[in-house]
Amino acid sequence: MIVKWRKSAIKSLIQLDEWRKTIDLLPIARYLKERINEYFVKQNFSVYLPGRTVVIKKIPVDLRMVLISVSKSEPYKVFFRVTNGDVQIFLIRHPRQKQL
Repeated sequence: MIVKWRKSAIKSLIQLDEWRKTIDLLPIARYLKERINEYFVKQNFSVYLPGRTVVIKKIPVDLRMVLISVSKSEPYKVFFRVTNGDVQIFLIRHPRQKQL
């Protein structure tokens, strides 16, 4: 299983760190990226496809969302799709995160 990161996903991680900086929290993007990679590499998509189907404007169809929790914080929303056995990550959001 190969996890591919789209530009929009990397951009959302950068925005997440900028948002965290405004509320005096340390950056988490690098750690979160590692945890998300680890989560998807361990999945067996032949048995079960995690998450639920979602629709977001200007993002391709067959998009799914899964909640990934890191330590004691609220879970992060990870938007992805599975194509040809690979996972494409499109977007990562914290539930309280506002657009900058």
